Amino acid sequence: MKQVETIQALLQRPAEQRAKEFKYRFGQAVVFGLPVLALQYFGPLLGWVEAGRWVGLFQLLLAGWVVYVAAAGLVFEGILLPRKMLADLLVAGSALLIYLLSAVTVLHLLVLGSEWFPPLFYLSVLLLIPWTGFRWWRLSRRPTTTQFSR
Repeated sequence: MKQVETIQALLQRPAEQRAKEFKYRFGQAVVFGLPVLALQYFGPLLGWVEAGRWVGLFQLLLAGWVVYVAAAGLVFEGILLPRKMLADLLVAGSALLIYLLSAVTVLHLLVLGSEWFPPLFYLSVLLLIPWTGFRWWRLSRRPTTTQFSR
């Protein structure tokens, strides 16, 4: 029981630190998420028959990094602090679920040569980029704890 209290105390960070975390998450999501979106729309033009395999593989890797950086921590915090982080948990959990289902279809495509449904990695990215940007914006607008007074 003491470990849970220690973890919960660790997760109670000031708004400035949480804003920095979301700034980092947002930056990583944009840098690695924009190529996922570009591959979704322009990837089929890269090759005829093999385009699906390569697009799926590259999206699997790039979106995997976005989900790892932007969603994994939010899911972890949402499980430990469900009342405070419910919205984060819902968004990040949805993105994680979409990513895992898409990963299964890409692996099915690579191993067996057919896909169950088109991969939806771009939806994970489209959930995480605006959410992390919004949370960064909201947390950065809060007053800081180290304000100077005269």
